[in-house]
Amino acid sequence: MKLIKIVVAIILIMLMTPSVAFGTENEQFLLEAFEVAGANAEMMDIVDWSVINREFLDFPQMEQYRDKILHIFDAKGKIFDETQENSKIYRILNTRAKLDSDTFLQIILQSVHLPEEYEKEPQTYLVISVSGKKLDKFVDYGQKVQEAVVLLNGKSEIASCLTGSFNGKLDEAKHKQVLENIKGFLEMSDTAKMEDEYTFSFMGYSPLLTNGIQILDKTYNVHIAMRYNLEDDKTYIWIGSPVISLEY
Repeated sequence: MKLIKIVVAIILIMLMTPSVAFGTENEQFLLEAFEVAGANAEMMDIVDWSVINREFLDFPQMEQYRDKILHIFDAKGKIFDETQENSKIYRILNTRAKLDSDTFLQIILQSVHLPEEYEKEPQTYLVISVSGKKLDKFVDYGQKVQEAVVLLNGKSEIASCLTGSFNGKLDEAKHKQVLENIKGFLEMSDTAKMEDEYTFSFMGYSPLLTNGIQILDKTYNVHIAMRYNLEDDKTYIWIGSPVISLEY
């Protein structure tokens, strides 16, 4: 049931936002903004999703779609976990593969056929995510994720995020300088700030990045957050577009 909730949550969130479809220039600008920040590299996360058809697929059909994606990532022999869930109204194929020692690929195909009283056509959703520590592959994996969605007749709704860290707790001046460096590089405007005793977060618009999400008549396509972790004695930073796609 947890897997179903994850898939449904992703779909509901994306349905509330306009289409976000962009090429690898977004990942490249995010990577350069991350370098400007001067943080130590921690993680990259890329997630994309789409409705890919209006059919209620069986598992052999879902496996054919899955294998096409694995081919793009050259990961056919790298699967380490696969699960299936099945009921009268849905089927889920969840596949995880290890692209290298630090990079993981997850492919979720969910096919849904609601009862007739809902008057909804059957449909199949695709979710692809890549996470790992090799930030030099960030742009390449972003391109492959979008390529896979488009190959299966989907419409890319990609969200990309980079995670970094600074040793120790940043003082107010350093904290402000890091944010100003990123804002300046991305030429950000219309920023909206959110802050509590643990986390500083703000969203803004960059003309260097395409599309975004609309909140209260404003468009945002960059999301930045910073938080000090006492246990690790590190200040973490997340830079995402159009939003940070993971918990922070």
